[in-house]
Formats: sequence, C-alpha cells, structure tokens
Amino acid sequence: MNILQALYCNQYYELKPKGKEAAARVNGNRLLGIALAFNFILLVILTMLASPDFTDAFSDMVRDIFGRRQSRTVGKLIALIPFLIFLPLVQFTIGRQSTYDRLIARFELMPESNKKQISRKGLVYFITSMLGFVAAVVLSLIFLA
Repeated sequence: MNILQALYCNQYYELKPKGKEAAARVNGNRLLGIALAFNFILLVILTMLASPDFTDAFSDMVRDIFGRRQSRTVGKLIALIPFLIFLPLVQFTIGRQSTYDRLIARFELMPESNKKQISRKGLVYFITSMLGFVAAVVLSLIFLA
C-alpha cells in the first residue's frame, strides 16, 4: 500500500469507530489534495531558493500576469492555484468511489497491527507535507525577501 492510499486508510481508521466512515473518502480526497499542493509549493520554493534564474523567471511571469500589483491578494491567488489543480485531480483519479471501495476492502482484511501502522504512515505523510511547506515558506521569507 502506497503513502497516498495510506492517507485514505488513516481517515477510514480514525472515523469508523465514530460511525463516520462515510466521510472518510471525502476527507481523504481533501487531505490528499492539500498534501500534494503543499508538496508542489514546497518544490517551487526550494527551486526558487536554489536557482536565482528560476526566481527571476517566476517573478517576471507573475508581473506579466498581474502587472505591478504585488499585494497579498496576488500571493493568495498564486497559492490557491495548486489547490485548485490537485483537489479535482485527486477526486477524479485515486479518490473515485470505486477505487476507494477496493482500497478499504483490502484494508479491512488486514490484521489490526497492520491497520495501525498504515494509518500512522498516512498521518505522518500529511503532517510531514504540512511541516515541509511551513519550513519552505519560512525559508523563502528569510532568503527571498
């Protein structure tokens, strides 16, 4: 089971005892889309830190699209783009109901110790993605400002 599937299993494992297993797929789609967007933004920021040419090209592209307005609104719009790309991408690929049902059927057949391990792996992936994103933003504020 891969790390992306583990995130769905984590949601199922956490919500099933509460009687909310029906919400696990939707939550999994959202969390996975957010984690992938965080990873993408992290990759862009790290590339900007490593390559001044990329930073200049990215800044020029933003200026071409938004003009000279360099406000918080522009930053929010730019940050929103990966989320608007990855959420539907996840929903219509790995997050489809049929794919999810097969995954959960496989997950249910596993021993309890494996279920805990897989659930933890999914949670660690999401938290690591979030912390990597925060670290990249902090680094960008320090080195790119």
